[in-house]
Amino acid sequence: MIEPSSYDEIRRRFRWEDVLKLLDLDPAGGMNLAHELVDRYASSDEIALSWIGRDGVIERYTFRELSRLSARFAGVLRELGVSPGDRVAGYLGRVPETFVTMLGAFKAGAIYVPLFTGFGPEAIDFRVRASGARVLVAHGEHRGRVPDRLPARLVTVSRSSDEPLARDDVDFWRAMDRQTEDFEPVRRRRDDAAVLLYTSGSTGLPKGVKIANNLLVATYPYIRYAVDLRPDDVFWPTGDPGWGYGLVCYALALFLGAPAVCFEGAFAPETALTILEEHEVTALATTPTALRAIMASGREAVGRHRVRLRAINSCGEPLNPEVVHFFRGCWGLTVMDNYGSSEFGLPIGNGYAIDMPVKPGSMGRPLPGVEMSIVDDEGHELGPDQMGQIAMRPRAEGYYLVGYWHDEARDAESLRRGWMVIGDLGRRDADGYFWFEGRADDVIKSAGYRISPFEVESTILRHPAIAEAAVVGKPDALRGQIVKAYVVLKPGEVARPGLEDEIVDLVKSELGRHLYPREVELVPRLPTTESGKIQRYKLRPA
Repeated sequence: MIEPSSYDEIRRRFRWEDVLKLLDLDPAGGMNLAHELVDRYASSDEIALSWIGRDGVIERYTFRELSRLSARFAGVLRELGVSPGDRVAGYLGRVPETFVTMLGAFKAGAIYVPLFTGFGPEAIDFRVRASGARVLVAHGEHRGRVPDRLPARLVTVSRSSDEPLARDDVDFWRAMDRQTEDFEPVRRRRDDAAVLLYTSGSTGLPKGVKIANNLLVATYPYIRYAVDLRPDDVFWPTGDPGWGYGLVCYALALFLGAPAVCFEGAFAPETALTILEEHEVTALATTPTALRAIMASGREAVGRHRVRLRAINSCGEPLNPEVVHFFRGCWGLTVMDNYGSSEFGLPIGNGYAIDMPVKPGSMGRPLPGVEMSIVDDEGHELGPDQMGQIAMRPRAEGYYLVGYWHDEARDAESLRRGWMVIGDLGRRDADGYFWFEGRADDVIKSAGYRISPFEVESTILRHPAIAEAAVVGKPDALRGQIVKAYVVLKPGEVARPGLEDEIVDLVKSELGRHLYPREVELVPRLPTTESGKIQRYKLRPA
């Protein structure tokens, strides 16, 4: 095993040109994403995907099988009139057909539009119409939520006779049976869109983020230096491929030839620990919410499982220091926090292949090849420990975002003096480490102070009875806003007199008297997005 190099040495040696050599580019610079992910391994019978159904059934797919299946689905799309650049939406969940649909769309030169299966009819309708999708592939289990009269041809995946097809639906597997496996992949430019990802903010309609075919190059520093993923790893990205982090992680695993695990069911701590143990997972990519759920099970419950993990990476929201300390004590393994977004990709992180101290609570430093900063609203760079907008300097070689879908005004608004900003706030310390402070509309302004919800939440989580915490600003006539905390108790804990006072005193003593929550409310659960992020805006009083 090669020892990690220093952060400065890795950044000095890194060249985007070296990463581009990993792609099979034609003389004009064209490529096909499905070719990069599975076709170049098509002569191999190595396992690419191990799928675990909710009922425990396990199906394994080799690179050869995924290559052939995606070729057949590309033929289905061509038969349905899909041309290069057309949009193909997938409303499927964590099932094998999701990967076949995504890879088949890439192979046909289409743009894939992932839809999370928690969406209801209105959310589906908006995304299909806004994207102009020609085809929507839906799992039979979720077909009932698809609205009528969509301007897209509906292909339905039916896995049992209990899921009869609607009259005008195309049967996924019957259509596949009519196709051959000799589809020639359509080459596209690296700066052509491959994925159209609709990401929801706190306000306004979801925005369509165009992710480039270049996504493998742009996110390579994350998988190489943060995860240090290797072909002999067993990689489990717990995220849904209907969202950015899950989709990118699965794509990167295929790109590197590393076998990936996919579990159909919802995340639950005991189930997750069993999967880690029985499938001998060595690298885990997940969210702080999932890790806190495991932590809430207690050291004894976690310790009963013999895992082979050598890497745990976290993304999606800030990672509280308590989580880092727990897994260090339980498994002797430091969880590496990483920062990513639909627009930026995965540009900041701590890493297993980087000899760099981890500061618990920090999301790390800019990964090789990426230039990040903290800027004010006009785009001027700020000094150490000043809160401002997290900003990226766009680079031609390592681009990820190729603009917002039909929204030139938003494209222009995101650029400030050569920096791209997306509304995430943070600070950078004197050592160059970045610290997340929240979304611009999450920051609490109280009596002249700007208060980071994450900072207060992390302190509350030090209380031994608390499993989850969310902090928001509540309107106040005197202070403008006061800090209000919503907390979830750990399993086995019960509400008792004095608990709220203990939380308040903890924040006062550990963080400062101007930051403490003036109201504390116990709740059974916190609202989260489908990818596990806390939705603070749903907790803010009107």
